[in-house]
Amino acid sequence: MTQPITPETVSAILRDPNSPLYPTQITVFCDHCGTEATGDYMVSGEMTSAQRLAVAREYLVANEGWEHDEYGDDFCPEHASTGTTR
Repeated sequence: MTQPITPETVSAILRDPNSPLYPTQITVFCDHCGTEATGDYMVSGEMTSAQRLAVAREYLVANEGWEHDEYGDDFCPEHASTGTTR
């Protein structure tokens, strides 16, 4: 399960000249109502766009009540498990 990174850990990562990680802001949209969840996530330059999005999705599913289905759709907590998926 993805856990938030502490400010101390972020600071250590950013000070490490050999770390491939950097913070980036990612937004996930609910495919039912358009609600947006924007957050800062640690990613690396070697990750594809899909892999970076997966980091945000994993966090939202594990910690914020979002759902992501096999079709690639995302659902906010209000629309998760309500039959709005395909």
